[in-house]
Amino acid sequence: MVTGTILKAVGGFYDVFADGRVIRCRARGKFRKDGIIPVVGDNVEIDPGSSVKEGTIENILPRRNFLGRPAVANVDNLIVIIAAASPEPDLLLTDKLLISAEYKGIQPIIVINKIDLADSGHVAALIDEYRNTGYPCHAISARHNIGLEALAKSIRGITALAGQSGVGKSSVINRLCPKLQLETGDLSVKIQRGRHTTRHVELIMVDEGGMIIDTPGFSQLDLNELLPEQLQVYYPDFKPHIDECRFTGCMHLNEPDCAVKAALAGGEISEGRYSRYARLAKDIITNRRYDQ
Repeated sequence: MVTGTILKAVGGFYDVFADGRVIRCRARGKFRKDGIIPVVGDNVEIDPGSSVKEGTIENILPRRNFLGRPAVANVDNLIVIIAAASPEPDLLLTDKLLISAEYKGIQPIIVINKIDLADSGHVAALIDEYRNTGYPCHAISARHNIGLEALAKSIRGITALAGQSGVGKSSVINRLCPKLQLETGDLSVKIQRGRHTTRHVELIMVDEGGMIIDTPGFSQLDLNELLPEQLQVYYPDFKPHIDECRFTGCMHLNEPDCAVKAALAGGEISEGRYSRYARLAKDIITNRRYDQ
């Protein structure tokens, strides 16, 4: 048997990259019996078969993490794409995606696309929103091939893309993988939203190393899975200040002598980041009350 990684799963067949080549495989019947479904990104042990017979997935190795809808395993990085304009950036969704990555132990990478459609001050303001998170942030234009070289060099391991519709996920992949031309969706001028065009999940090799999965419609963590006091843990810009609060378990909302709010007043935390945190925290508290 040889070990490889599932690149694509379509119609009961799995393309597995192993021994420097792609091997078409089927999954053993035992997986269906045990209710296990191999997914893209899974590391698997296979019988490679022969020139006249497809290979067989014999074992699925333990997963480091798993993302649902669409299903992807063993993700190292999550590129969260924002459009500088058209559509206007949804920073609440962006924060939820960043929280999802932190929760799953995945490295977030922020990408601001379409910088050619916005003035430099607007782009700088978006970068400032996340400056104190420590996340890598790339300002690019996929249309004009600006900033793509540095982004490509930052991709190692398996990287998923996520973001609101119309921000240019498929266009970014087309630039990073010139040999592959994904169908790109036109932006609807009327509703300012893009049409999803990716028809299946596929892991794509990047020339500089690493692999990318296009994941339009990636569903972020249901924040109601978190206790209200857990939310702050997934804000790296809050972490240097949390232990300095007067009260243990401070939620940084209405408590006195709160170090996070002091950092906010001192410009160490973005006002936008804090206001969206407060909204999410209050939503979690309210929803948990209704569920009890």
